[in-house]
Amino acid sequence: MIRIALKELRAGHVLAKSIYRDTGEIMLSAGYRMTPDVSIKLKEIGIDKIWVQEQGLEDLESEDLVSEVTINQCILLLRKTVLDFRAKVGLINISSEERPPSPEKILSKPEELKEALNISAFKKVAANIYQELKKADPSLLRITCARSLGNFYQQQSIDCAIIAALLAKRYSFTPDEIEDMIFAVLLMDIGYILLPEHILAPGAKLSLDDLELKKQHTDYGFEILRICNVSLICANVALQHHERQDGGGYPRKLVGNNRPPVRVTGPAAKGTINRYAEIAAVALYYISLIAPPPNIPAQTPINSIKFLVRLSGAKLNSAVVETLLSMIPIYTAGDRIMVTSDSQDEFVGFTGIVLRSNSREQNRPSVVLIYNKNGEKIPPKLLNLWERKDTEIREAKLGEGVAEEATEKMPEEIEVL
Repeated sequence: MIRIALKELRAGHVLAKSIYRDTGEIMLSAGYRMTPDVSIKLKEIGIDKIWVQEQGLEDLESEDLVSEVTINQCILLLRKTVLDFRAKVGLINISSEERPPSPEKILSKPEELKEALNISAFKKVAANIYQELKKADPSLLRITCARSLGNFYQQQSIDCAIIAALLAKRYSFTPDEIEDMIFAVLLMDIGYILLPEHILAPGAKLSLDDLELKKQHTDYGFEILRICNVSLICANVALQHHERQDGGGYPRKLVGNNRPPVRVTGPAAKGTINRYAEIAAVALYYISLIAPPPNIPAQTPINSIKFLVRLSGAKLNSAVVETLLSMIPIYTAGDRIMVTSDSQDEFVGFTGIVLRSNSREQNRPSVVLIYNKNGEKIPPKLLNLWERKDTEIREAKLGEGVAEEATEKMPEEIEVL
């Protein structure tokens, strides 16, 4: 199978992995043969990448750190928890004549808030993610970041939690601390739960007043978590994940020291950022680069590294960024590549797909070549680049090195850019 962008979808492509609706039901099952009208529906719900069958790539599997089934279950549980809360406090199904309750009004009724918010659901999700990550290799990140509009924030929080947990693992956090890290990051943006619907739409164009209100989610999140008796460490992640190392962040203008996040024996220095929050901030920025809101182009691993380096030191903890950079795979399963050189010039110009990433040498994955330099399809050729030190590759652009096929194209006007 191969992962393609929606703009590459052609009539006749066969799904290799099922596609789910926001509500959890299967929208399209694996094995479904795609048609133009289906592409329109996928665009409407925000799906931008899908897995399809490809001859010669039957052995290619996504390298997710947490299984698709677990991720889907976690997303649905978080979605239900958020919707249930918003319904109970009067933020859903508001008529045009009614004004929704302000965040301050909801916070002024702590007992009602506490009863309305199912914190145990977040604990369950954290435990499920931790159980799968316990056996994961912390040396390499594998985040596919396929998400739909309706569950954008739930998927984002889960992706961030996975990255934060692996960073904590690299810093030798205890098992309890790693699970707390996951729990804290899942709740990092809980303050959004009090905001009006129009502010929460992914990619929405907001007024200056809306942006200022949205920034208050850090304070709201802290208050919510303290009302719900969540630990101060976790509540501080909600409060501090937008602080900067140079003191230019919000809401408290705290500072960092750009050192590795380690446990301190006594109270943390006053005015400094919580170590969990420093990790959470790096995880959030990375995910925002590789899986941004709609209408913002996603960055490649190479470009995301450049962005993180630029933010390192002043905005993000440079030690945490350095650790993350060592974990970002240059190539992951499903990426397109082109051979740029080999000792015999046998495969120069050939294009193919990464079959498996390589945690020891991130620029030398296992690849399958499927097109020759003329763009003609060939019998799949497996190359293990860690054994072929003479062969170099680069990322191939969409359609590069592939001859135009006679398959029916999807309508041009529904392409997702």
